[in-house]
Amino acid sequence: MSKIYSNIFLLNNINCLTSLNKVFSRQHSELLPHVKKDEKQVASMDESEKYFNYSWKEIGELEEIKVPKINGNDNFTAEIILYQKAIANLEYTKKRKKDSNGKFLPKAERVNDLDVESLFFEKENKVYVLIITSNDYNISRFKKLIGEQNISQTNPEYSLNPDTFNWLFYVYTERNGTLNDVTKLENISGFVGNVSDDANVFTGASYQTTELIATKAFISNGGELKKITLRVRDTDIDITCMVNENSSVVINCNLSSKLRIMESTDNVTFLLLYLYGYLILKLKQLYINESDSFIKEENPKFSKKIGIDVIKSIVEKNNILLKDLESFLLEDSLEQA
Repeated sequence: MSKIYSNIFLLNNINCLTSLNKVFSRQHSELLPHVKKDEKQVASMDESEKYFNYSWKEIGELEEIKVPKINGNDNFTAEIILYQKAIANLEYTKKRKKDSNGKFLPKAERVNDLDVESLFFEKENKVYVLIITSNDYNISRFKKLIGEQNISQTNPEYSLNPDTFNWLFYVYTERNGTLNDVTKLENISGFVGNVSDDANVFTGASYQTTELIATKAFISNGGELKKITLRVRDTDIDITCMVNENSSVVINCNLSSKLRIMESTDNVTFLLLYLYGYLILKLKQLYINESDSFIKEENPKFSKKIGIDVIKSIVEKNNILLKDLESFLLEDSLEQA
């Protein structure tokens, strides 16, 4: 596995893993879409031939992992997080649904199934589920198995605003990535975000080094970052991942490693639970601690500084002379007068 895709959801009215029985006892059946379109032929079909089935294939035992405490000043004060693995089996249609005579094939020939892995974990009297897939259709199917009524429409603890991403870019550029005594932002290698003018909203994207002038231009022009790819390292982990505003992540396994000695948890589980159980929340907390001064003081100065870098680069690249800017500068001065 070269990449891990994960999406996090908060469960409603469940505050501990031992209360998940009502979720794990669920199954879900759904009328096959192609069945709805041919009522005459379907009338004679057996009921079992008409439905998708979503069910639990495997439910693991309760396990635990230690992560640093969010409010600790080092990585030595531990918090225990309980977790439970579960695998769902989800059915979906194949392309070919009818035989050469136009009759429905047996369900086994019309339907595929696949296993989707998940991790349920408990933190501060709340239970979250990590659905480990990149496919939106499979996420939707998985949520139906859990029960839509059991999934919260909001997840404030894991919501990240654009200023958090801008602050990370600032820390990486201006403070050599130093977040605190034990945590360092080693790299920001890409971003996706929106920037707008009076008429339109534009999406900008960069998947290379943050030294690209286009990235600085995007930030200095007031662009809102929606997701970034970063590398963070502390005493326990060295992880490279993309994270978006909803804390959906893509972990690059080839560039990530577990540094904690004598840790028996498998790498995928460790990377996910360390990231969600500690690191994302820690980065959010560090930003909140600095948010007032960053928004009011550092960010305007930083935006101006990298804006000048952008202008300098464009001037040098295009051999622009001062006289080429005289009319523009004069017009700007008159507007400000």
